[in-house]
Amino acid sequence: MTKWIIRRGGPSCSMRILHLASWYPNRVHNQLGNFVRRHIDAVSKGLENRVLHVWPASSGVRGDAPLPERQGTGANRLEFIQYCADLPPRRMRIGRVYMELHREMGSAGYRPDLVHLHNAAEAAVSACRMAEAWGVPLVVSENWTAYHAEHGRSFRPKEERAVKRALQAAAVHLPVSEHLGRAMARYAPDVRQVVIPNVVDAAFTPPATLRSEEGPLRLLHVSSLIDDHKDITGMLHALSTAVEQGADLTMDCWGGAGDGGSEVPRYEALVDELGLTGRVTFHGPADQDQVVTAMQEADVFVLFSRYENLPCVLLEAWMTGLPTLATDVGGVGEHLGRHEALGTLIQSGDREGLTQAIVAAAKAKASGQQPDHEAIYGYASARFTPEAVGGAIEAVYRSLV
Repeated sequence: MTKWIIRRGGPSCSMRILHLASWYPNRVHNQLGNFVRRHIDAVSKGLENRVLHVWPASSGVRGDAPLPERQGTGANRLEFIQYCADLPPRRMRIGRVYMELHREMGSAGYRPDLVHLHNAAEAAVSACRMAEAWGVPLVVSENWTAYHAEHGRSFRPKEERAVKRALQAAAVHLPVSEHLGRAMARYAPDVRQVVIPNVVDAAFTPPATLRSEEGPLRLLHVSSLIDDHKDITGMLHALSTAVEQGADLTMDCWGGAGDGGSEVPRYEALVDELGLTGRVTFHGPADQDQVVTAMQEADVFVLFSRYENLPCVLLEAWMTGLPTLATDVGGVGEHLGRHEALGTLIQSGDREGLTQAIVAAAKAKASGQQPDHEAIYGYASARFTPEAVGGAIEAVYRSLV
């Protein structure tokens, strides 16, 4: 049995929040749902946050004991990560482990003030059961692109039933964008919603010195590099046309840790075919420090996606003062389309639109017309820092408890 640590409330722990995370960094996927951990860390000060996460794994990584306790910066966060057999029916196996953890916590005298479900996927039904058993409010945060038909995938029937149950049981929904909120409201139209974006890590800051005004336009792209999602092929064609129209540019592409990495050889062949050799470089997967440095050294960030919710990489770019060229998908237009300083909004699949935006950016740099980097950073820091996001989430908690 897990040795649950029970911390009594007091001035430093005014509220107990139990987080169930369908996605969370674990031994199998160390970056899975890292945005969930950042959300939890953002609200940790003054709260007792307990995180439950269950993931299917092979016998080589499974264990009865949770991973060691990890504390976020200034955080009061306990993580209990458990594994079940990576065999069907996986969703049922995951649910059984969650409810075992629930019984163990109850036996040890634990009772939360609120249950916060992060992504109504594998943990959805368990979160509903726990909130109902304890008689406490349920909050649902959501980032999942499966809500949107335009990305070519819909919920499986069991997924949809679990999502609907959780959304209808919730006291409040916390989508990362208005666009996602509208999709969630189809299942529970009467539930209150508060749009709360993802958190940007404090490492993303403007460069210590001004960006260079000399040399070619330095473009940057960071993503999974999956073509069906990020439209890398379309982006490269737009770059080629921009060069043909006189734009002096280079582009650094980072990413491809998963399935997108297998597509890189094809992209590199296309680079040669389009005459972009020496201008476009694929560097492979990047850690956070490499992404920060790349953003601080770039002139413009490009994201030509076919669908998104509210991609963290755009928020990170803005936190470094970097303007962006991105498509009007998901919640992107709720920021980029409404605030001119952030960059240029382009329609998904509009290669000509991307070409013209790149040409305009190259001409602006050549003529010494730099973007307002301070205005970009100011916009982002008011919305995406741990303090801003954590304050918004805690305000929701206190409205319910």
